[in-house]
Amino acid sequence: MADKELVKLEIQLSKEVKALTKEIEKLKGMELIQVLKHPGRMMWMGLLKGLMVGFGSVIGATVLVALFIYILGQISFVPVVGEFIEKVIQEVQINNPQPK
Repeated sequence: MADKELVKLEIQLSKEVKALTKEIEKLKGMELIQVLKHPGRMMWMGLLKGLMVGFGSVIGATVLVALFIYILGQISFVPVVGEFIEKVIQEVQINNPQPK
């Protein structure tokens, strides 16, 4: 009885080792592993990532500032804050004249 259970365990272990071997072979072929093997390619990918993050940050900040200014323009009727907001809007319009 113990021999049959031992054989079953060995067969199961053998199947799991084969499955693990297949997964390791897949990992060897993954692009990340290939990139890590080539430092020049890794630096190029880092540069591209940095450019994308920087560009995305600039676009995101521009959208947020524009949205913030728009919202401030909508609440210009508030007595204390309204005067300040009107001055800010006037300054922005003076420094960035609209094309005719």
